[in-house]
Amino acid sequence: MVRATVVFFLFLLSACTVADDRLQSHAENLQNYSDFGVCSGYGCSTYQQTGLTEQEWQSVSDLFSQQEKSPAQEREEIARAIALIEQFIGPKTGTAGDKARAVVLNFSTRGQMDCIDEAINSTSYIYLMRKYGLIKLHTLGGYARRNIDDLSYPHSSATIHEIGKQKTIGGDGHFVVDSWFHQNGAEAEVLPVSQWQKRWYPKETRSVYNFSAS
Repeated sequence: MVRATVVFFLFLLSACTVADDRLQSHAENLQNYSDFGVCSGYGCSTYQQTGLTEQEWQSVSDLFSQQEKSPAQEREEIARAIALIEQFIGPKTGTAGDKARAVVLNFSTRGQMDCIDEAINSTSYIYLMRKYGLIKLHTLGGYARRNIDDLSYPHSSATIHEIGKQKTIGGDGHFVVDSWFHQNGAEAEVLPVSQWQKRWYPKETRSVYNFSAS
């Protein structure tokens, strides 16, 4: 009984802590929006090649204003763009039904994404949006992790750095882009890493973003 409890405890600690190294292995696939890899199944256990059509990518591009804007406005655009990409990719990869806040013990992970899957995918999407010049006021950051040193549920997220501010981990220009909190196709949460690291959770989960009404 004691051994089973220890094994279960270690399992809890292992979830959502260290991202799979697939991001490096599929870097060569991040050359074009029409052909890239997407993770799902918890810990990127399922890896699928997919992509966006020219029309779909144009819809993503249209979310970014070409007028002068603030970094805060661009962060809102990034959150919305990730929602739209998820809506396009979901039906192609069987992840359209991905639920908010993936539970640790899930005996049916097919089509579901834990925070590792979400962090890798959001990082890929941000990379592509920067590559095509849609994101101009932020650079791509590394993974942020929290709750590693306490007994809370470990969690990871993609991040970005605001250009013009010191590129410091957890500094005032460092933001998480966290799509794990909400279901597939909802706006990602974008907030300062320093705030997120204090075990921050949104008060409400967001529904799929309705682009036709915006």
